[in-house]
Amino acid sequence: MKFHFENLGLLDQAEIELADLTLICGENNTGKTYATYAIYGFLRSWRQILHYVLEPEIEDLLKEADRYQFDLQQMFDGRLNEYLDRLGKAYVDGLPRAFATEGSVFEKTTCRICITQDIDFSGAAYQRQVKAGSAGKVLATITKEEGSPTLEVLVADAELLQHRFGGLADFIVDAIADIVFSPHLPGFHISSAERTGAAIFRKELDIARTRMLNALHQMDSKELRRNPFRILQEMETGYPWPVEDNVDFVRHLEELDKRTGKLAEKNPEILQSFDEILGGSYKVVKQQLVFQSKGAGKQRFTMNESSSCIRALLDVGFYLRCKAKPGELFIIDEPELNLHPKNQRAFARLVARLVNAGVKVFITTHSDYLIKEINTLIMLYQKTEHTRKVQINHGYDDAELLAHDRIRLYTTDKALRDNPEGGRRIRVRTLTPALIHPDRGIEVPTFDDTIELMNAIQSEIIFGDDF
Repeated sequence: MKFHFENLGLLDQAEIELADLTLICGENNTGKTYATYAIYGFLRSWRQILHYVLEPEIEDLLKEADRYQFDLQQMFDGRLNEYLDRLGKAYVDGLPRAFATEGSVFEKTTCRICITQDIDFSGAAYQRQVKAGSAGKVLATITKEEGSPTLEVLVADAELLQHRFGGLADFIVDAIADIVFSPHLPGFHISSAERTGAAIFRKELDIARTRMLNALHQMDSKELRRNPFRILQEMETGYPWPVEDNVDFVRHLEELDKRTGKLAEKNPEILQSFDEILGGSYKVVKQQLVFQSKGAGKQRFTMNESSSCIRALLDVGFYLRCKAKPGELFIIDEPELNLHPKNQRAFARLVARLVNAGVKVFITTHSDYLIKEINTLIMLYQKTEHTRKVQINHGYDDAELLAHDRIRLYTTDKALRDNPEGGRRIRVRTLTPALIHPDRGIEVPTFDDTIELMNAIQSEIIFGDDF
């Protein structure tokens, strides 16, 4: 899947293709967060936008009869990218809410989305019943047989269906979302850069309560009695979606603790690798979240008492153990936060395990250690006689090796582009895809230039005029 943005915050133009592992590198204040939040916001909201785009068309297609059929092949074959473009245009109107900012910030923003994969409309079977209440009368049944592109709707009580739900369009769009769009738009989880603070203040960060109190404070009693729904409108302002969702996830970790996600069930070695980075494990004891260090006996530490590394990886650990599943997109902003270089390397190897277990990973980073370790994993994937020896000597597992063509890395940059108004080419702030070689790994100028400059300065200090 590809995203193309124009005039997105600090980015004039940016095109990002999501791969099994996608990385964005660059200096501070160059647009990494804008790209990350914009992609997250779309994945979070596309289903709601799809209802806005599709429901009028579905309502036009519905006829007064007891049985309806929708040929998904005819409706969407060759047109899916057209619908994704429409979703992208509608999504721009929601960007201010996704970023919790003023609408004027995104007045000139455009968003285009496309997929390059083959589309199969005749895959798995689908069935959903529309009921009058969770255990009530069946009002309609929506089905698709395996191997067929036809979505069939059987209506049992059209009058009650119209009375209770306003018709069928909403449910049909849900079915189309599940069958046609969701195979290309993955589930997601984000670990934002604010996660360290959220780990300490997670119980105090009741975002909904804070919004309500702020709204009540701003409204007088007469206004509240005259329009009680105004408080809901006022509560819409808050944090950017990634921060809000991350905080909400961290606030409910005790409830998640008893769950085991599909990834953890199939790949327990991933949790072992994660605990090795921590040097221990998270536990919930008598409804209290603690960290137990390996080799420290029964001694346990609250998040307030734990190191910044333990706090920074808190939500990552619970996501991996309790929620993660193959096919999802795991977005992590600056995974190197509070990690020693040794653990930055170890985290790169953990990311490779996730990718090879079927989780797509999206990373923004400033860490040269993390990128260089990923380069090592790429080069070891050649599996020549020589690289096999290196792999064995340094203890790399096959599950940690990465094929170079599964990775995309982008650096924030200023590049020459054609002027849409004609004339001389112009320099724009953009994301430039890095070259990735199977035998040398990734070329990242933003790191290499800085390291080379530091080396040159030190050589000048040591060798003086002879340098």
